[in-house]
Amino acid sequence: MLKNSELTYTIKGRAIVILPGGLNGLSAQQKTVNGRVTDSSGQPLPGVSLVVKGTTKGTITDFDGKYTLANVPGDAVLVFSFVGMKMQEISVGNKTELNVTMEDETVGIEEVVAVGYGIMKKRDLTGSVSSINFTESMESRPLTNLSSGLAGMSAGLVVSQNSSAPGNESVSLHIRGVGTLNNSSPLVLIDGVAGNMNDVNPNDVANISVLKDASSCAIYGSRAANGVILITTKRGKVDNMSINYNGYVGVESAAKMIDFISDYPTHLELMNEAYQNSGQPKIYGQNLIDEWRANSKTDPTNYPNTDWFREILKPSVISEHNLSVRGGSEKSNFLLSLGYLDNKGVVENAEYEKYSFRLNADSKVSDWLSLGGNVFGFWSDRGPLDVSYLFNTMLMTNPGILPKSSDGRYGGSMMEGENTKAYNPRATMESATGNNERQRVGVKFFAKMNFLKYFEFETSFAGNFDNRRSWQYSGPVSIWDFRTDAKLYETSTRNSITNSDSRYYSTTLNELLRFNYSLNNVHHIGALIGFDQEYSRQDQFSASKYDMLNDAIYVLDAAAADPVTSGTAEDRALRSYFGRINYNYKGKYLFEANGRYDGSSRFSEDNRWGFFPSFAAGWRFSEEPFFKPLTTWIDNAKFRASWGKLGNNNIGDYEYQSLYAGQNYSFGGNIAQGIAPTVISNSLITWEETTSANLGLDLNMFNSKLSLSFDVFDKTTDNILVKLPIPLVMGNLSAPSQNAAQVRNRGWEAQLSYFGNIGKDFEYSIGGNISSIDNKVLKYMGDVKTISGTKVLTEGVSIFPFYVREVDHVVQDQAEIDAMIADGYTFSPAIPKPGDFLYKDLTDDKKINDDDRVIKGSSIPKATYGINIGASYKGVDLNIIGQGVSGLNYYDGGTFNSFNLHWDYIMRENVLNRWTPDNKTTAYPRLTAGLANNDVNSDYWLANVSYFRIKSIQLGYTIPKRISSKILINRFRLYTSLENYFTFTSYEGFDPENAGVTYPNMKQFIVGLNVTF
Repeated sequence: MLKNSELTYTIKGRAIVILPGGLNGLSAQQKTVNGRVTDSSGQPLPGVSLVVKGTTKGTITDFDGKYTLANVPGDAVLVFSFVGMKMQEISVGNKTELNVTMEDETVGIEEVVAVGYGIMKKRDLTGSVSSINFTESMESRPLTNLSSGLAGMSAGLVVSQNSSAPGNESVSLHIRGVGTLNNSSPLVLIDGVAGNMNDVNPNDVANISVLKDASSCAIYGSRAANGVILITTKRGKVDNMSINYNGYVGVESAAKMIDFISDYPTHLELMNEAYQNSGQPKIYGQNLIDEWRANSKTDPTNYPNTDWFREILKPSVISEHNLSVRGGSEKSNFLLSLGYLDNKGVVENAEYEKYSFRLNADSKVSDWLSLGGNVFGFWSDRGPLDVSYLFNTMLMTNPGILPKSSDGRYGGSMMEGENTKAYNPRATMESATGNNERQRVGVKFFAKMNFLKYFEFETSFAGNFDNRRSWQYSGPVSIWDFRTDAKLYETSTRNSITNSDSRYYSTTLNELLRFNYSLNNVHHIGALIGFDQEYSRQDQFSASKYDMLNDAIYVLDAAAADPVTSGTAEDRALRSYFGRINYNYKGKYLFEANGRYDGSSRFSEDNRWGFFPSFAAGWRFSEEPFFKPLTTWIDNAKFRASWGKLGNNNIGDYEYQSLYAGQNYSFGGNIAQGIAPTVISNSLITWEETTSANLGLDLNMFNSKLSLSFDVFDKTTDNILVKLPIPLVMGNLSAPSQNAAQVRNRGWEAQLSYFGNIGKDFEYSIGGNISSIDNKVLKYMGDVKTISGTKVLTEGVSIFPFYVREVDHVVQDQAEIDAMIADGYTFSPAIPKPGDFLYKDLTDDKKINDDDRVIKGSSIPKATYGINIGASYKGVDLNIIGQGVSGLNYYDGGTFNSFNLHWDYIMRENVLNRWTPDNKTTAYPRLTAGLANNDVNSDYWLANVSYFRIKSIQLGYTIPKRISSKILINRFRLYTSLENYFTFTSYEGFDPENAGVTYPNMKQFIVGLNVTF
């Protein structure tokens, strides 16, 4: 009866069992399988996951590496997986015992890295790409923003933390120098969609690729001239479901503090000296100074000595908690992640809270169709304080002001002759009232279809939505003189409220067709063609009113007078066609070509489209016969070469158009409203183009334990958009943008890493990178110099070096100056006196003035470097990350570092080492008040801010599996970390990484827990 059918049968006792044709008695019979899993050295591996392929049935190994799995079909395939080791699939067959040896995941040349619109084995790369894997130690760092976590991790990537204000951090990123006078930040793509790196929870990141040369970047065309950073987030995995918690709590404070004079009598005496040196009488009587000094300890309310920076900047608590659930089968998998960050901030009213989430899911619907999607977002709440304004008020005050009395009143200046409206920074800080909210949601959905064996089509759609809302209340704050118990003034005469709203959304449509073909495992061909369409729009609205009827109700309708509204909107679009072809002959000869054709709404229709090609080749000469004697210790040796053109459209949305603004005018004796032009149009502007060439060498040695990459590069950007001067007859119109400048970055970089072990238990890794860059403006305006403060833009030097006079020495006696005057010398801005700087006459015309200025220093680092050290021993792990910068300068003169004093400003303690007739050996000038001679822009104030900073030291301990498994915990790790605690620099200012006076970088001490169930 079953003849000619696909069914078979077997007789068991009195029963006839009918089975599908491919199954025999063995496959139908279920049994129990057991065994032991070990590593390559024979040590047992606890926690190895094994699952019956195609099902969710599985188990994990115990502390001795043993497992037992019941009801396993005879034809089953068991899948063994463990973090850091290769997945293995083993057929059960007729066996009831399966012992498995797991192998370490291959690193080095077989490592897979993310590249534009795909992935590629490191051995097949022809471009310059750095890969940063977010290991557990990186995830456990207290990174309030992802950008700062990249410092020291990649050659050629310069990361500078300019401000650490909670929720409003400022981090600059540059790849291989600054190549334009406009926005020089790299393109950032998060799972293939352009976005802000700091919107990503660092705990969700799997790895980051830094694309640096034309070959790796050209596929992104007009946005890739400054390099590309690809961020890949974690996804689900084929495994039993796991739950992970990673959290920490810690204390943070300013990484460095400057000592200011907090003793008010000393402040007054120095002011008297400055006035006397300036030919003016003393402004403070000695009896008042003595009175203050005598009473300050017993009556600090009426005789305060305030150290304002230590008064305002207080250590604070920071904490973060992340919970993720991850799992799946061969058919589908998912990752769900939740995060919470609470940063109190070192100043009041600058706190920040953030709640984040992410859901990544993938599903294999059939052999030819896969679907997937990402949904992520966050909600944040930031305090109302204007941090920049606060730090300005901290400079423009003096130590004789009491921050706050015991009854809650704010103090003002209590010294006769001083400004009665001097700032009280604590009043500024505590009176800030308002809120800044942000809601951010992003989605991406994609489908992949395989057909005709060699083809894959992928389509995806992404949308991003970003809403920001804020309100700010401003009301009068009373400032008091506690000695007279009189109100000095109120900070404002009227109260007001301002509401602001910003809405942003973007959409991205992406279509990809991939082709991969291999002929006899000799010729490997890969090709990609694609289409991108991006659109974004931003709307902003603001409204304010005065005279609040009730100071406790913060809504616009609670104010009665003078409504003011404003609003703007802007949008942009980009359409792209692109392609890539790869050829690989026996893994020995490599070739790649990329091209992208971009059209941007930021240019006029006649100049809207640009084509950006690149070509690259690689030669793995370690595969040649002549190299065979060296293969016992050199695993891989490869030359790389690339050339290409990239674009930059990182400019304003309407640069080519005339812009107009509302303006009132008189008509018939009445005020009428109209519009007037504000910016001259230039429809001829076009793409900035970067031509880049790169030569590289990759070496992997000693079974890929030692890896070395070395690159030399030359990158020139043409048609840089600048605003050149226009005739004065054009009035107040802004100059149009023109393609008129050229900048070159030329340099080299090297990256080295070594992984080793001593015995079975001690493992270690050492990594380092270094890069050197020569930046030069090749074309601008000929010999013309555009001066901006202390900096200059001109041909033949780097972008914006410093333009200063050179100090020859400090004048010691009047006879020297008298002799120079007799010899015909003139001086500007004033004739120097003993204790003043004498500037060099570099033009030899006996006229010491601004014509003697020279170009010195650099605002772009000449070299950067980083180190990464890791070690582990029997559950104890140590990780160290460091970053260094060399050849960088900062102009350190100005308000807070001046010897030309103002009675409303605090003074640095270095004024105590000023020039006086009794202290002539110092390099500092004398004190003055209102004289400009020592405030002239000069090289004396040009500080070297080169530094080396140990960004992170983390020590962790993982409890043995035999202990944690008893409480159903797969992994239990405790750790502690020091962030930014050690900095080596000759700079005496606040912080070499963000020189100047702003919200400082933080040093942090944290303790944390990472546990997996």
